[in-house]
Amino acid sequence: MNNKIKIILILTGVISLPVLLSPLPRFDSPLSTVVEARDGSLLGARIADDGQWRFPSLDQIPEKFEKAILAYEDRYFYYHPGINPVSIIRAFIINSKAHRIVSGGSTITMQVARLSRGNRHRTYREKIIEMLGALKLELFRSKKEILRLYTANAPFGGNTVGLEAAAWRYTGKSSENLTWAEAAAFAILPNSPSLVFPGRNQEILKSRRNDLLKRLCKRKIIDSLTLVLALEEPLPGEPKELPPMAPHLTDMFYVKNRGERIRTTIDPYLQEKATEIINNHQKNLAANFIFNSACLIVSVDSGNVLAYVGNSSLEEASSHSGNVDIIMSLRSTGSILKPFLYAGMQHSGDILPNTLIADIPTRFPGFSPKNFDRSYNGAVTAASALSQSLNIPSVRMLQKYNTEKFLDLLHKIGFTTFKEPGDYYGLSLILGGGETSLWELTGAYASLSRVLKRFNNEKKYDQADYHPPVLLQHENTSVRRSAGTESPLSASSIWLTYEALQKVNRPATETGWQYFSSSHDIAWKTGTSFGFRDAWAVGTTPDYVIGVWAGNADGEGRPGLTGIAAAAPVLFDMVNMTGTGPWFRTPDEEMTMISVCSQSGFRAGPDCTETIDIAACASGLRSKVCPFHKIIHLNKSKTRQVTTACVSQSEIVNEPWFVLPPAMEYFYKQKHPEYKSLPPAAPGCTDSKSIPALEFIYPTAGIKIFIPRDQTGLRTRIIPEIAHRDPSKKIFWHIDDDYIGTTRFMHQIEINAVPGNHVVTAVDEDGNRAVSSFTIM
Repeated sequence: MNNKIKIILILTGVISLPVLLSPLPRFDSPLSTVVEARDGSLLGARIADDGQWRFPSLDQIPEKFEKAILAYEDRYFYYHPGINPVSIIRAFIINSKAHRIVSGGSTITMQVARLSRGNRHRTYREKIIEMLGALKLELFRSKKEILRLYTANAPFGGNTVGLEAAAWRYTGKSSENLTWAEAAAFAILPNSPSLVFPGRNQEILKSRRNDLLKRLCKRKIIDSLTLVLALEEPLPGEPKELPPMAPHLTDMFYVKNRGERIRTTIDPYLQEKATEIINNHQKNLAANFIFNSACLIVSVDSGNVLAYVGNSSLEEASSHSGNVDIIMSLRSTGSILKPFLYAGMQHSGDILPNTLIADIPTRFPGFSPKNFDRSYNGAVTAASALSQSLNIPSVRMLQKYNTEKFLDLLHKIGFTTFKEPGDYYGLSLILGGGETSLWELTGAYASLSRVLKRFNNEKKYDQADYHPPVLLQHENTSVRRSAGTESPLSASSIWLTYEALQKVNRPATETGWQYFSSSHDIAWKTGTSFGFRDAWAVGTTPDYVIGVWAGNADGEGRPGLTGIAAAAPVLFDMVNMTGTGPWFRTPDEEMTMISVCSQSGFRAGPDCTETIDIAACASGLRSKVCPFHKIIHLNKSKTRQVTTACVSQSEIVNEPWFVLPPAMEYFYKQKHPEYKSLPPAAPGCTDSKSIPALEFIYPTAGIKIFIPRDQTGLRTRIIPEIAHRDPSKKIFWHIDDDYIGTTRFMHQIEINAVPGNHVVTAVDEDGNRAVSSFTIM
């Protein structure tokens, strides 16, 4: 081998070995948590664990800053191997003459190496280590990566590190939007951040900035007009507060993704407006000592979260649990789940939209549901029960549908908070016996709207449409569930549910809504938990789902804290902000025309006198035939009931008659004067025993009753109640064959029964009877 080659190899080894053995400069300092909107604007940030504002590095270096920093710090950055011999020799001469370190001669790569070591004091030993680190960086990192490391870790005065943090703190905007004047000022700061700290030493900073701008113009990087305008711009001032546009969302990511840059799906305009609406309403709510409220806006098509207001950001809210993120908190559902039950029963064919549901006094062991206004309608259509949010019909609907089946439906459409079996919740589940979050509730409504839109557009189902709201831009919703074409709810059942929800009465602030063309462009529902602790409102349009909660985070109830009074006005202000488009199309392919009884809403039977055809789910063809139309036997004038025992067959007129059970009839005819009660029996004729004249309201057959003791320790009494078609009739009461009393008009009686099985019997003066067996626990 040629001696010259050997010498070259030895020299190469001598030079490269220290470089290879030196550590590769790395940065492991803690980072700030940065939360961005979908357009990259800042929603909020939390300081790094070491007390520095140090944002995670950007993928791209802003062009203006790159040109400015290279012109000021390292003109030949893209040409040297990490060290610039000319700069080093010049710095050595200057330092020798001054007998101290005046110039470092460092390239940007050397500065990155120095910053990675904690920006130690300048010595010749440190300079050699920086040079070795710089050479190794150049071997293993690209120029762009080196410049990115510098941009993210350079000091910018005070506790601000990195260009992005500096841009937001000093100018209130992203580094991508810096002007030439701002980029030049920031290019100067890392060189001597303590000397030219923004807000101080303004003349020094301005002089150096202007010199750099002139240099950029001289090198044809900016034109003369840009130079003139840039020279007139003011300098960055004192550090500003970072924008607190989504403080609760920022706190959530600070816990889950500390030290990361999170790009969310939030629309900054909607976020700002939603926050403003929440705070405006919160001022009024606070007058009633209601201190917390929250809102979530979700896009139907994508499921993206467009606005996330976790709580009021008013100053006074901070002293009333204003830091609690209500959106993720579990709260009692009130009646907000009723639409899912209605949709499930339409889907299964258990009911039709106008099916009559009993609305009468109802008692279960340890549970006696009441309507909000404490009244009874006797019977209401299923759709009216939903739109009026009546509790008793809803409980009876759940009793028919089955609690376990309903829980299974809730799980399939996205709820995860109902973790106990059906027996744990019981029938109170539909009235707030369980808890969920505004996050899951809004997401579930969005899933239903998405299913309906997809079917209308593509005539198919995709199980991936059922997913929680999407908060991260890169989140892939298609992997949340296995692919499938089955849907727990049909498009037709969802559409019928939304049709009922369009008829909900709006809050007082929306008086006259029915006269406007957009009045029917939202399906919405409110909910109020027991004790007036939680007020809910959720509404959907084909484009957005908006969920609102109001109350006190500590669970304190307040009079007037209802969904319609506290949450609905917020919802409609949000709807006015987002706007509404064309309503959901009818999924005609899944609908069928069904002939129903015009009075009962059940599928028409042979005895129904008036029928109408309605569009319903195809499964509605399996629904029950009208049970309320009976054939009764009348005299020729149709004023009395008769039988062949008292008149001849030729004098009997058979007439179909709409007959509700006694308890339903008693309350129904009070609100429906058009209801025709059965004619009385003709003298000498007895009533038809096929149509009961009296019915137990309480106790229902087979019920188990726990009897509490009063303050004296004595066992309290139960009060059986009977509904009679003719309240003026006398009723004779017996328990276990023992006579206990007589009632007239008000058919209630006290019973002092011992634990065990009992039978209560009521017989009227015409011999009609009703029997109910029950157990005292």
